[in-house]
Amino acid sequence: MPGKPTPIFRSGRAIVGIACCVLFSALSLAAQNRAFKGAITDSMCSGPKVHAAMLTKGETLAECTLACVKMGAKFVLLNQQAKTVYQLDDQNRPKAYAARNVLVVGTLDKTTGTIHVADIVLALPPKVLQAKSIYLDCDDCVRAMGKAKQAALDEFVNWKRFKLVQDPQKADLVILFSPNNYLGDFVTRKGPDTRPVHIDITYMNVIDPRTGQSLWGDSKLAGSFRVPGATRDLIDELRAHIEAEENGQVSKLLLQDTAPVSVAPGGSATGK
Repeated sequence: MPGKPTPIFRSGRAIVGIACCVLFSALSLAAQNRAFKGAITDSMCSGPKVHAAMLTKGETLAECTLACVKMGAKFVLLNQQAKTVYQLDDQNRPKAYAARNVLVVGTLDKTTGTIHVADIVLALPPKVLQAKSIYLDCDDCVRAMGKAKQAALDEFVNWKRFKLVQDPQKADLVILFSPNNYLGDFVTRKGPDTRPVHIDITYMNVIDPRTGQSLWGDSKLAGSFRVPGATRDLIDELRAHIEAEENGQVSKLLLQDTAPVSVAPGGSATGK
């Protein structure tokens, strides 16, 4: 006597069960993501003091870090406050953040002290969070790029967080918009930027007016007609980041397509 065929609904239930297991496993792994705060440096000379002793004339910390990596060192995450150094399994992504304060999002292998990197974003330094006044500047803002400064002015006036001043030396921060990437020369450069202007990307950098260092920055791919919108988007991004750090909700800005991120012990996302 032939055996009874298995009802179709049971096969469907099994498939659904397997799918649920896979989904819950994926969510479980994603839920382990944490944000680790620190600076991207290298395993050869972890820490700014060591780097400072090795700098050649005119060399920056970032250049020193990249040179050490080129000689065989590995990118690591240093949290000086917590006195911890984490290894990073992804050695490509940190290159763009050499010597910068960041939030590395991922899972920690406690046995090796290695972070399995899912994402890296710039962290806001305390100077940005504590700033009260800003100076708006637009570098090489010719043609359609000239609309960036007015759009930025309207946006910051509506935000009502910062006092706008007319002298960069009297400002806590300089907000610089440009069609070209920032070269770190706000303080040292004499004369206008001589690079060609192609209005394809709108760049925004938050600059320390005393040193010329970019404390935070981002860009939006946008043609001539979208410069005002790109400018507003960049300011909105900065505003969201500042408010999230002040409210301890940086997780909402990170890995938005996966699971919430918790801040690792010793790596407060508030920057305080």
